[in-house]
Amino acid sequence: MSKYLKTADSNWYKQRIIGILVCVIAAFSILFMRLFFLQIIKGEEFRRLSENNSIRLQNIDPSRGMIFDRGGKLLVDNRPSFDVSIILKDARPVEETIKKLSKYINVPADELMMKVASKKGISLYKPLLLKQDIGRDTMAAVEVHKYELPGIVVNVNPRRHYLYRQSAAHLIGYLGEISPVELKSDKYPGCRQGDLIGKFGAEKAYESFLRGKRGGKQVEVNAVGQVIKVLSTVPSQPGYNFYLTIDQPVQEKTEALLE
Repeated sequence: MSKYLKTADSNWYKQRIIGILVCVIAAFSILFMRLFFLQIIKGEEFRRLSENNSIRLQNIDPSRGMIFDRGGKLLVDNRPSFDVSIILKDARPVEETIKKLSKYINVPADELMMKVASKKGISLYKPLLLKQDIGRDTMAAVEVHKYELPGIVVNVNPRRHYLYRQSAAHLIGYLGEISPVELKSDKYPGCRQGDLIGKFGAEKAYESFLRGKRGGKQVEVNAVGQVIKVLSTVPSQPGYNFYLTIDQPVQEKTEALLE
């Protein structure tokens, strides 16, 4: 009887040890297969994505100085604008990305491709503006589908807001994209292709005071151009506010009498 119990106990321990060994071997087999999949099968893809991570510099546009009348009445300020741009280096293939984007921002793909073609020679790393001032719903649609839109970025930029468009427009002026001739001029230091500058009136005459100074940030981006880490930031410096000699209420009454 004693020998029978010892034999039964011995068999039970052997079976338990075998069961534990089977579980351990199975666990290591699963781990090995997972490592094999990641390092051998997917290894080249992961290495490519890792190597494509890069450090870039991004501009931070300054807020342009506000314009007031002589009594301190606000005439011109800035409001946030959601702008859609494309970084050609990351948008591969460009045509396919543009075609997908066109559905979300309601702009024909041909029109977007014409904008890309018109900026021939621009740096592949510089954001190329495709559409300004999109609505919040459109911005949300682009952000939701950003993983199928490599190279597409939505930035919040200050946009000029004229509170009295019909009054004193000839005095206040307006902004426009800097021309190739103006880029070569000493009057616009630090300006780059695509920048907006004063083209008429006070906006032009006091451009150097109103413009401000561009800032920047150093970021790490992944293989499709999405920012994964901000490494350092140099804040932009806003432009100086400016006071005109006109009195806005008087100006409005005068213009009304002349109509």
